Amino acid sequence: MFKVLAYITIGTNDFQRAVNFYDAIFNVLGYTRLPAWTDSWAMWGNENHPDDEFSFCICPPFDQQPATAGNGTMFAFRADNAEIVRRFHAAGLRAGGKDEGVPGTRTAYGPDFYVAYLRDPDGHKLACVYRNYSPDADTLSGEEESRH
Repeated sequence: MFKVLAYITIGTNDFQRAVNFYDAIFNVLGYTRLPAWTDSWAMWGNENHPDDEFSFCICPPFDQQPATAGNGTMFAFRADNAEIVRRFHAAGLRAGGKDEGVPGTRTAYGPDFYVAYLRDPDGHKLACVYRNYSPDADTLSGEEESRH
């Protein structure tokens, strides 16, 4: 496996709101909140696979300026099937996220690229993608493609 990233940290302007949002989407993806070294940080990872050392972290910015989302920045999470992509999108919307692209295929990336896009409550763009999609194997296929 290609392991380049150790962790990603993004800033938030409302820590508890962000924790609630990321608890919801990471629960769908099967990741748990990990112990953080301070109350102003939250981290998620895969505690069931200690060799997978990657974690996703949120905290207030160190420079004490408002957190901002990067224009053109996006984080994409892997899914094991299209249902997880749909659940990710629904959980994110229920937890205060904003829709950036409903679950479905995107012809620009190929017929087996099934993805949904969200903005978290601070405006960071997220995606959840399943790369081996087959409409024949999906009981809920037929979603229309949307722009991202």
